[in-house]
Amino acid sequence: MGVYRFEDLRVWQAAKQQCDRVGALLLRPEFRGDRQLSDHMNGAALSVMFNISEGFLRRLNKETSQFLRYAFASNGELKSGYYAAEGRKYLAAEETAELIALNESIARMLRRWQATLTPLEQTRKPGKDRPQTKDQGPRTKDQGRTKDGPRTRDGPGTDQELRTKN
Repeated sequence: MGVYRFEDLRVWQAAKQQCDRVGALLLRPEFRGDRQLSDHMNGAALSVMFNISEGFLRRLNKETSQFLRYAFASNGELKSGYYAAEGRKYLAAEETAELIALNESIARMLRRWQATLTPLEQTRKPGKDRPQTKDQGPRTKDQGRTKDGPRTRDGPGTDQELRTKN
């Protein structure tokens, strides 16, 4: 049975729980007095949730993978915020340990999900069905010529030709 709504994803549910816990922290006076830390932790917690849902809704492995990387990075930022809050005595060690356990659980779920995605670049070989975009070596003396005519800057359809006809 597949998942059809991001709300049904266990990783999103855990991220929402984490976001709710951060929201409760932000109501405490010590967090309200530290606006920079509060704003950063709130933004990171929201970002984890939002990027999981957006990644799910993209439905393309490459795009989903990108949003899961964003969620993973934001989750790491939030973990760092927990340590900062504990260091500033806003959180007790036990509470920090609970929050970090939830955070690490989310990180593991994100990595497991990401491991199931096959990047497009690994499924197709360069040169076969995909144009190469990097420089192919030194220029030739035919550079600038069209297939059937003179140099493009002097040939038909250029500004120079239009100027001479007018």
